[in-house]
Amino acid sequence: MVRVYPGPLRGRSEPVANAISAVRSAVHHGSSSLIMVSGPPGIGKTALLREVSSQTARMDVRVASGGCEPMDQVTPGAPVIAALRKGRSPLVDAEEYEQIVALSGQPLLLAERIAAVLESAVASGPVLVCLDDWQWADRVSRFITRMLLDRFFGLPVLWLFASRDEDALTDLAGSDPGSIEHIRLAPLTTADLVDIAQDRLGRLPDARTRSFLDAAAGSPLLATQLLDDLALAEVPGNQNTLSLRFNTAVAERLSQVSHDARTLVGLVAVAGRPVSPREALYMLSTADNAGVGDAVAEACASGLIEADGDSMATPHDLVRDAIVAAMPREDVRTFHRRLARYYFESKGDVLLAAAHASDAAMPGDVTSALILVTAAERLEDVSPDDAGDLAVRAFRILAREHEEWLAMGRRCLSVLRRTERTDDAINVADRILARIDDTNVAGEVESEAAQALWLGGRLGQLLTRVERVLANGPLAPTVEARLRSASALANSRLLSGQHAAKLAEAALEGARASADSEAIVLALRASGEAARNRALHREALKSFRELRTLRGSLHLSDEITELQFLDRYDHAQTLLDEARANSADRTTAILPALQCAQIWQDYNLGRSDEAEAGARTLLEFGRELGNNLYALDAIVVQTAVALLRGDTEVGATRFAAAERLAGADNEVCRPALMVMRGWLRVSQGDIAAATAAFGPLMSGDAKTCNYWPLWPCWMGLFFAVGSAAADQRFTDMVVQEAEIAAERNPGVASFEGLALNVRGRSTGDLSLIAESAQVLARSPRPLLRAFGAESYGEALLAIGDRSAGLAQLDSAWDNYDRIGAIKYRNKVQSVMSDAGTRRRAKWAAAAARPSSGWGALTEAERRVAALVASGHTNRSAAKELGVSVNTVGTHLRLVFSKLKIQSRVQLVNILHAEGRG
Repeated sequence: MVRVYPGPLRGRSEPVANAISAVRSAVHHGSSSLIMVSGPPGIGKTALLREVSSQTARMDVRVASGGCEPMDQVTPGAPVIAALRKGRSPLVDAEEYEQIVALSGQPLLLAERIAAVLESAVASGPVLVCLDDWQWADRVSRFITRMLLDRFFGLPVLWLFASRDEDALTDLAGSDPGSIEHIRLAPLTTADLVDIAQDRLGRLPDARTRSFLDAAAGSPLLATQLLDDLALAEVPGNQNTLSLRFNTAVAERLSQVSHDARTLVGLVAVAGRPVSPREALYMLSTADNAGVGDAVAEACASGLIEADGDSMATPHDLVRDAIVAAMPREDVRTFHRRLARYYFESKGDVLLAAAHASDAAMPGDVTSALILVTAAERLEDVSPDDAGDLAVRAFRILAREHEEWLAMGRRCLSVLRRTERTDDAINVADRILARIDDTNVAGEVESEAAQALWLGGRLGQLLTRVERVLANGPLAPTVEARLRSASALANSRLLSGQHAAKLAEAALEGARASADSEAIVLALRASGEAARNRALHREALKSFRELRTLRGSLHLSDEITELQFLDRYDHAQTLLDEARANSADRTTAILPALQCAQIWQDYNLGRSDEAEAGARTLLEFGRELGNNLYALDAIVVQTAVALLRGDTEVGATRFAAAERLAGADNEVCRPALMVMRGWLRVSQGDIAAATAAFGPLMSGDAKTCNYWPLWPCWMGLFFAVGSAAADQRFTDMVVQEAEIAAERNPGVASFEGLALNVRGRSTGDLSLIAESAQVLARSPRPLLRAFGAESYGEALLAIGDRSAGLAQLDSAWDNYDRIGAIKYRNKVQSVMSDAGTRRRAKWAAAAARPSSGWGALTEAERRVAALVASGHTNRSAAKELGVSVNTVGTHLRLVFSKLKIQSRVQLVNILHAEGRG
């Protein structure tokens, strides 16, 4: 809460005018806009936001205002959610608001729900979302806001932020809100401060007052506080001594109120958010309601707190900070402890309780530790970084001699494992293991540690630890089963396929015998991984389907991936569509995995635009959830799309980003990086470097994720590199691997066609190459269909069958052009030209395709443009096209960029001008 001072907003006419100009422009064009106000504490950011919001509301723009509080930083999405119910015309009613609050534990669903609210609101006119004190925004609020900025590109949703952070816009990097206005507030001039003094004192300030104003250094807050002190000092009989230092002035004012008022002020300041008198009465453990009322009146009279209805708060965060700084540290801890207990025990708000418990905690404080670990468990799927931080904090303050130490320590370990804090999890596990002697408990702890090491990609360390426990003596069947299953899972990435499969089979047999669900899940995962790494995709599908029956949709993405390997893309899409439609299954644990499966679905089916749009969303998911593997897949797809298009420089930039992500997950990431590094080197013309990158994969030196070289999309590339390098050993390995994959997946056109292709090309057998083209023509992957036709066409040209060869190459050209594989399309065109083909109209049209204007739009972009121009929202357009809302948003940004427009209104006008409206 900030005190509303009388009089006009002095010294801010230009910043206000700039902000209002940005608002008017966005409203006029029907476009989105972001206004960021930054400056140091007390410089007047909140007052400026209030003024801009007020003027905007008079322009018939609905205003949703919220503010961030330091105590809300572990409460997911609190300021964004709260903004929906504030203002003269709230965006949601009380019932819908409660439904949205209930989604605070699922940030992806929360973002979708808030997007739906804004989408509905903006259908009736422009909306301004105003968020103050952005420097205190929690991670989920930042994530939601980035998603919404992208989502409402081109719609009159306006964003107004205030932050102390000068680089606040950096947090929104990657988002594209349309126009951006950054207003940096400078200190007020002396003339501005004199005007403020006259407003407040009712007279021109004298020389003494002016000298005090000079001490304010242009800060309107400090100036008004000094003026208040001057006014108090002039009251007859008031012994107040004016201080020129803000903190000292607040401390002196605090010392002059009674003990009860001082205690109340301290509680409100430490709370960091509005507190009701009833709550204060409870937390101060007093039955004297009248006494609290007197204390409230006295504290308000002092200006240290303000009462607004049934809530009390400090007038400004700087006042709050100064009050806390003036209090003994132990008193501050005591208040934090009371607040933590109150919110945990009486209000059931574990996240707010955790914010106070974190500040209250001292070594041995079991209550605070319990609050922190409970909050960590609540947050682990919502904000993994916050959850991990709380779990680490909880474990550090636990007293080893307390009877709850082991149980709570294991809870901390579980959180750290699930949030992929590998180093912290292993540290906690080792500390627990050092103090226990029960071998079965030790085995259970090592099982948790093993899963943490698996997620962190530290497979060698996982095996060393597990084998040590297994060698130390007999264990309970359930414990032994978990450890052997974890060992089998690690070996699925480290051992040859057959050996890994035998270990997984034995582990699964032991897990079933133990009837331990955790062991069975680990063993099934090991079986599925081992089968997939051997390209036994029907066996892998069976394991992952059983895994889904045990764990629900958590492993649905693995099942979808296996259907893709088996060329069952229609079935894979059915599962993806069902998952998208079934909101009950849409949790943060599976949505990113499904998004990952979707981008590979789009990429393999030649929908490059959709794949790139999905990868952009997946990168945001990975950033929010702290999962590098999701981000890696996204960047691999983006890199692949760039290289297909011939954008080698873009591909190199994206690949560099992928390499930076590898980190501790190197064992898991390495094969993907090796494939992309080799492809990039090919695009750069360095065949030797490409062979060096691919070689370890084909020779088995890179034993992790053996399925990577067996993916159909890479085989043709590997063979081409080996042939260009005249490396017979390498090409022989490619042929052998391709034939193994085909043998293990009978009836799958993509595998069988590629095996025939590379065998035929390696031996010069035209009949095999012809058969491969026929088989690949049945593949659902357009890139492979084009590849098969290209190979056969070149082989026909080589034997002088020009007519049939050119027909095949023409088919390949069409497929490459359709999926935007410009580099490969141009290569085929060059071969056809060398064979004497006349320049064709479609070649000229493709070459003349402009970079801007209607002609620059892809087919997918034109479909989106037409739907949006006809009145569809992003959501309804997505439903019509069968793609995600984020994909529609990405296409729309490209449409706006190519058409050089800012709003949907302009889009409608252009389509009418083109005769397409």
